[in-house]
Amino acid sequence: YFIQSNLRMQVLNTNDVKIYNLTHGKTVPDWLSDRKRRLLLKSDVGLQKRIQLLQEFEMPISSQKISITPDKTHIYVSGVYPPRLRCYNTKELSMKFERGMNEEVVAFHILSDDWKKLVLLQSERYIEFHTQDGIYYRTRIPAFGRDISYYSRAAELFIGATGPNVYRLNLCKGIFMNPFETVSTGVNVTHVHHQHSLLLLGTDSGTVECWDPRSRDRCATLSVPESTNITCLQTHKLLELGVGTEDGRVILYDIRSTKPVIMKDHHYSKPINSIYFHDSEDYVISACSKSFKIWLKDSGKPVTTIEPEEDICDVAWYEGSGMFFFANEGQKMKTYYIPTVGPAPKWCWFLDNLTEELEESTDNVVYDDYKFLTQEEITSLGLSHLVGTNYLRAYMHGFFIDMKLYREVKDIVNPFAFEEYKENLVMNKLESQIKDRIKVKKLPKVNKRLAIKDMHKGSKLLEDDRFSSLFNNPDYNIDEESEQYKLINPTVRKHDATKKSEFEDYLSPSASEEDEEEEEEIKTIKRKGSMKLVSVQDESKLFSNGKSLSLTHIPLGERLDDVNTSHANHSSTAQHQGEAVMKIEERKPTNRRTEEAKQNQSEKRRLGRSASSLLRKQRGKFWRGRKVG
Repeated sequence: YFIQSNLRMQVLNTNDVKIYNLTHGKTVPDWLSDRKRRLLLKSDVGLQKRIQLLQEFEMPISSQKISITPDKTHIYVSGVYPPRLRCYNTKELSMKFERGMNEEVVAFHILSDDWKKLVLLQSERYIEFHTQDGIYYRTRIPAFGRDISYYSRAAELFIGATGPNVYRLNLCKGIFMNPFETVSTGVNVTHVHHQHSLLLLGTDSGTVECWDPRSRDRCATLSVPESTNITCLQTHKLLELGVGTEDGRVILYDIRSTKPVIMKDHHYSKPINSIYFHDSEDYVISACSKSFKIWLKDSGKPVTTIEPEEDICDVAWYEGSGMFFFANEGQKMKTYYIPTVGPAPKWCWFLDNLTEELEESTDNVVYDDYKFLTQEEITSLGLSHLVGTNYLRAYMHGFFIDMKLYREVKDIVNPFAFEEYKENLVMNKLESQIKDRIKVKKLPKVNKRLAIKDMHKGSKLLEDDRFSSLFNNPDYNIDEESEQYKLINPTVRKHDATKKSEFEDYLSPSASEEDEEEEEEIKTIKRKGSMKLVSVQDESKLFSNGKSLSLTHIPLGERLDDVNTSHANHSSTAQHQGEAVMKIEERKPTNRRTEEAKQNQSEKRRLGRSASSLLRKQRGKFWRGRKVG
């Protein structure tokens, strides 16, 4: 919401649609005397510049129902406490009269085009008829009533109540007619389609029953999907039907089909109490106890939304204009003016000039800091019990919550969030470092040779879940020694000799770095082809006479002659064969533990100190001044 405050009225800007709250501002307490009230009005600037469209347009505690007469000259409002009924004259912009009641008013219906005839349904099973002089007649019905509607062609009053019966009171004869028996346990709402002369009943079982008062028969039954109670019904033109449910949904139907045309959710799970259709703009106006919405009839796209602080009990639209009256749980009845819906009524034409002045003025705009949460996040945070309160504002497929409240709830639900945040940072850094390392591919336990071929080809057979059992289940192991395998793959044996070394090298990654370097040097020498390395373990093989330099004891001259002759013979054969003779000493196996033990012992010997200085030295023996022992 973008809220623009002014000394005279409050302007709400939702979805680029301006909404003027005409009841925003201070109120004067009723218990003040006339003298104190005049002094307060003179001293308080806010009270001086407030807008009172209708004088005393309020109730002591709350208002329950509101309705406008067909001639659009009077407004009826019922409220508490004590129970009362008030009538306001729009031409005089003030209250016309007030009447006290014995019981609370559940619903009322205006019987005439003006304000003179009225019927009231009260909580203690009473029905009262009022005229311009006051109460005219009072009667009682067998069950507790919930809603009433009037069929003017037959002068019959239909009363929906607890139980399956819909009671009929003929106002022309003054008698009760046979009731309509429904198939449900209760009737919540009644509505008369004046163009078709059909009676629509919204029941507790989630169905809409259609009755013909002329034949007194049930015409059809409509089952609303995923609904328990029907709380509101409204018709438009000949074929359009609007159904409001207890869980906050508005469903539009074509009466020729049982399939809904469009469905709109208020996201508050509160009963729908009002539905209106706009003729020229194709708008649908609906309200629940928490929100008032205007949306497009064809697509369901929202036009604007009003969410007052007090719960909405009923909405009355001054048709042909942009004026709306709210009966709510607060003392003041809310009055909103939306120029997008229509112009101001004739009796308050000055609103158009006033709104133009507000648009020209420049005021500060306050942006509320909210956090958007989906339904799943609301459930995970444990805030489902706040749905329908002022802490959560329904919007699209989720809710808006105040940022301060969201942080407090987040700290309570997850007190270790900061520690987890630090651990995630550390893990992300480690993963970034691991990515730079060389990845060692692990071979499966089954069909290793097939896995290596797959890696060389790059077909990513190991990553496919469909072939996971081929490398995990031993039953799928390929037996390369079987005759069938050799017949199918006759060329495998030829390639086995050349690729066996590569296969063994791939499967033995634990070889030491020194051995790998030596093997690489030997392979490079083999590739050159100029030399051939021969491992000689016995030195005597280097000489033609079989004598060894280290084992024979002969004179030096003979030894040199033998060396020269053997060297000449061996060089000639080596030149002929292209061989070079080298001696490769065998490495003695070393044990790491024994070497560490020897190193520890040597350090102990080096650092150890003798304890001989701590022993007491024996004194020598002396006799006559001489040492004798």
